[in-house]
Amino acid sequence: MRSLERAHPLVSFLYLVAVMGMTVFTRSPVLAVQSAVGASLLLMLSGSGRLALMIPIFAAASALTNPIFSHNGVTVLFFVNDLPVTAEAVVYGAVFGTVLAAACAWGICAVRFVTSDKYIWLFGRILPSAGLVLSCALRFLPLLTRRARSFAAVQGAATLKQQLHTFSACVGYSAELAMSSADSMNARGYGSAVRTSYSVYSFGRRECIALAAVILLSVAAVVMTVLGGGEFFYYPALSELKTRPADIALYISFGALTLLPTAVILREKMKILNIE
Repeated sequence: MRSLERAHPLVSFLYLVAVMGMTVFTRSPVLAVQSAVGASLLLMLSGSGRLALMIPIFAAASALTNPIFSHNGVTVLFFVNDLPVTAEAVVYGAVFGTVLAAACAWGICAVRFVTSDKYIWLFGRILPSAGLVLSCALRFLPLLTRRARSFAAVQGAATLKQQLHTFSACVGYSAELAMSSADSMNARGYGSAVRTSYSVYSFGRRECIALAAVILLSVAAVVMTVLGGGEFFYYPALSELKTRPADIALYISFGALTLLPTAVILREKMKILNIE
């Protein structure tokens, strides 16, 4: 796990952009499951196994709720108040829920392994304002959560009205601190000139191999998708899962891409066991 935490910012950022981009825009149930499995394994290996449970919960909830709003499809399972519940709506809801949960899981992994200092390293020289905003945004969410818990504990918020009052006070206090931070950075001249910086990241042979693997697998997955790989239709009837060369190549390349962090962690654990 230390290998991922110390990974080069460029490699980490490009990997997350590739895997999250493919996850969000995919229509293939195979790619959705592969992304969910890769994110779940990474969460479990990084000590957040409970969060991995949200993926099947999201999928099941979406599969149950989508037929309430969508009645399209030719395969009618049963009727509820003269409204058809179709297999197409259930499958589409399950896949959509899996995609949404997988994207959230990768976002949690991004917060864990692509820290604020990596964003500043990536954007601080080119876009100093963007780097500062990203860094503050990543810090703001967990800080707001802890602050809201503290406010609720102090005020003893029990009812909904009290909780809303606590939340309003917490947001107002956080906004004041954010403005103070912005004024402080402006007074120090942040972004007014070319900044010098110190970096603990080096780009060596291992980083070259990792970057090449990420680019190769990502390009292969995108090219196979453009060529029609992973094509799947939900309406008016569910299409078959195709196994053409483009589909198989897409599944292999994207599956390998989602399992890269897991392979890195397992390799690191095996080294530790061999040493011990």
